Amino acid sequence: MEAAGSGLLAKPRGLRDSSFALAFRQRDFWVLWGPQFAVFMFLLIFYTYGFMSLPSICILLTVFFLMVAGTIFLNRKEGRLLLPVSMILPVAVVAGSVGGLYTYDVYAIYPQFYENARVYTDVLPSQPSAAVADAGKLVFSAESYVDAVHSVGYVTERGSIYCAAPVRDPAGSSQVEYWAVGISCCNMQGEFWCDASADPQAKGGIMIFDNGGFFSSSSYDQYDKARKKAEATYGLLSVQHPAYVRWVKEDDLDKVANEFRMKTIATLSFWCL
Repeated sequence: MEAAGSGLLAKPRGLRDSSFALAFRQRDFWVLWGPQFAVFMFLLIFYTYGFMSLPSICILLTVFFLMVAGTIFLNRKEGRLLLPVSMILPVAVVAGSVGGLYTYDVYAIYPQFYENARVYTDVLPSQPSAAVADAGKLVFSAESYVDAVHSVGYVTERGSIYCAAPVRDPAGSSQVEYWAVGISCCNMQGEFWCDASADPQAKGGIMIFDNGGFFSSSSYDQYDKARKKAEATYGLLSVQHPAYVRWVKEDDLDKVANEFRMKTIATLSFWCL
């Protein structure tokens, strides 16, 4: 009796397992979910990596797949799976399009910025920043350094600390054209340790781009506020639109682009789960 009882208890679990495995192997399962997942993945990746150069094509693809869903819905009586496919496909299209646009706007856009931007070498801190406005990476002159003594930290409403310090050289220009910046790597005044700013051999600068996107505000605006705080705190003069840079070694000029590439891959992986 005991053996029979335990066998009866085990049977429903076995039935559940086999039912799921059986459903997974059914053709209907793949018809319902396979093409929709493929469309989702295609739009997710196409928007992520193609929206900068082909925004119109991205939008047309979204419209095209929605029209396909509409056509399937209109012909739903011709097959028992057409109605659920016509319901699931628009969800996959919207999710792939929005997810890809978000990933592009927040992460994938920046490596593309750096790939298309110029590299300037032997840049003097006194040189007008407007002269290198099309730059993505800078190599400063050998005498350049980060003036940590005149650095500040600006605290946002969310509690993040945006740091800024002037980039100087012994010539001592009357106004600041370049600012080394970072997040949560300084004190409120006079201490700054962002990236390689403490390394006297480091002379590289990775430009911070001003990108007011669809889904996130630009960090450029927060660095602007930190810079204005430094001006008020120390009586510094700065141009209206200075260049903000991450201060790194010359062989680490791809650091920011690589960081955003990794974040892009991690976000795409998250969308697929």
